[in-house]
Amino acid sequence: MDRAVLGPLMVALLLGGSARGEPPAPSATAPGSLRSESEGARQLLRQAIDLYVVGRYQEAAERLRPLVETRVLQDRADQGEALRAYGISLFLVGARAGSERAFRDLLRLEPTARMDPAFVRPEVVGFFEAVRRRHRAEVHEIRRRSSSGAPNLLPPWGQFRNGQRTKGFLILGGEALFLATTITSFALLKSWEGPTREFGGHEGAFAPLRTVNLVSAAVLAGILIYGMVDGYVYYRRHQRSGRE
Repeated sequence: MDRAVLGPLMVALLLGGSARGEPPAPSATAPGSLRSESEGARQLLRQAIDLYVVGRYQEAAERLRPLVETRVLQDRADQGEALRAYGISLFLVGARAGSERAFRDLLRLEPTARMDPAFVRPEVVGFFEAVRRRHRAEVHEIRRRSSSGAPNLLPPWGQFRNGQRTKGFLILGGEALFLATTITSFALLKSWEGPTREFGGHEGAFAPLRTVNLVSAAVLAGILIYGMVDGYVYYRRHQRSGRE
């Protein structure tokens, strides 16, 4: 590896001990050593970004490589910045395979990441979006796992978030049908009620219509409860399986 890349990183790793004339710490457990390593990594990141900004993409990529490969950066924002600049730099020097790996790692870290066309060349933006499309299923799954499960309690939204589109449309259709039936039957009953609540002229239809109203309301409630439980349980089950 280039001496210019190793230098700052090794200084960061050894700063907690050897810079004071002491032997390096036997492990990275000391808080001071960890802070020094993190500060050294961020310094190297700033140097790489400076090179990237002035168009020295090859040098920027060489300095970013150890930060990306060793995952030494602790802050997620720093990790994202390093992967973004690394992927763009590799693309612009012709290393498309490495650029795709960097962009894929960026999307794993930040599933909603975008390239700003005001600051990034159109060909890079196009390549990044192509990487997103190629790994759409993986990015979608990461977004689903990293998000809150609360929206899954809203059927059929929970089913759509879980990728169960057929079930989602069936629940949506059932909700629409029985909600309309409940509202219509209730409105008719109220219009027939009259001031004396005797349902004059509709005595024979009152009992069947009231049964329709009650049954449709009960079925609607059952669909809602099923959708809530199904959406949340499916989400939690797959979230757990993704961590194992």
